[in-house]
Amino acid sequence: MGEQNQENSLQGLKVLDFTGELGPYAAKLYAGLGADVIHLESLAGDPLRKRAPFYKNEPGPDSSLQFLYYNVGKRGMALDITREAGKDVFLKLCAEADLLFESFAPGYLDGLGLSYDRLSAVNPRLVQTAITPFGSFGPYKDLPGCDLTCSAMGGFLYLAGADNDKPVRACDDQAYRMAEAYAAVGSSIALLFAQDTGIGQFVDVCCMESVGMALENAAQFWDLEGVLRRGRGTEAGSATVHPCTDGYIALVAIIGANKAMWKTFLNWMEEENLEELDVLKDDKWISPAYRQSREGYETFCRIFERYTRKYDKLTLYERGQSFRVAVSPVSNGKDLLENPQLKHTGFWKTQHHETLGGEVVYPGAPYVFGNFKWRLGNSAPTLGQHTADIMSELGYSQSDIDTLTKEGIIYVG
Repeated sequence: MGEQNQENSLQGLKVLDFTGELGPYAAKLYAGLGADVIHLESLAGDPLRKRAPFYKNEPGPDSSLQFLYYNVGKRGMALDITREAGKDVFLKLCAEADLLFESFAPGYLDGLGLSYDRLSAVNPRLVQTAITPFGSFGPYKDLPGCDLTCSAMGGFLYLAGADNDKPVRACDDQAYRMAEAYAAVGSSIALLFAQDTGIGQFVDVCCMESVGMALENAAQFWDLEGVLRRGRGTEAGSATVHPCTDGYIALVAIIGANKAMWKTFLNWMEEENLEELDVLKDDKWISPAYRQSREGYETFCRIFERYTRKYDKLTLYERGQSFRVAVSPVSNGKDLLENPQLKHTGFWKTQHHETLGGEVVYPGAPYVFGNFKWRLGNSAPTLGQHTADIMSELGYSQSDIDTLTKEGIIYVG
């Protein structure tokens, strides 16, 4: 997987990232560890450049915060692979690369004469990872898809709800992010195989299947018990959310019929002189059936929330934790930026963007290693920012670059 050292574990690894709204996080994980990642775009630009939110709410090709985050640390090249000269450039890129991430519709590259067989002919050790809504094979492969449809068909949407409430979509493109994480892991395994054998392979990553991996035992509940599992948001004291003065807290005071766990919660409430505490001391609360009943849930909320509404979430968190009760603040963006744990670890990274004339705060490393460093890297590239440099590395002369630019094969930013 390339020469390794303590500063950049993946230094020497060359990655092509031909993705858009789906896929960019996979390559970003490699860029953070020192790989040379080239983000390829059509001459029209990556669609993600048009996705809100924008820096200071001002739309522009270089101000999409999503594009900036997912493509930080990468170099940028604009290329038209639908024309023969562009295909030749793409093949040369693939000849030098270790890994290609792409999120085209299944069969699109094949139709251009750029199938994996063609790419592997110029580079037998190339790993090509396709990230698509429903995979590259099977009856659904040609269906259009988006994060919402992948979440819905993969079961994630149904799981995120309670009782007969309508399904709830998690914020942002969580189905896409799941697929991208699996794509990064699967590609690493394929790269290790290629390093040992010199043989690359095609890695197929399906968003719908990736979402299915996030459902824990929901399918098994149906298979073994005939029960459609959903969220437990209305089982009193079991993964319930309650209001406080500055937001909400999440509480797990009991799981199943764990009497010892419930007793710990009662000890906390007794210390707080909770009104109607005797009601919660009844043994019926140990029964999941009662806690799931409308009476049980509404009674619990009435009694417990009379207490929680007096305090902020940090106070409730610290008091509950002192009694070893599983209570946690429901954090918003402000809370995360101010979180003392994340501040201590230096999780948040601030980077100045010349094109924006200001600073942007990014999430930092998704992991911490003992012997080598993760990096944020340079700002996300403007359209075609590194095209000329990359073309020179491939052996093209300045005259060639000028000609291909005039012909609309490449764009030099």
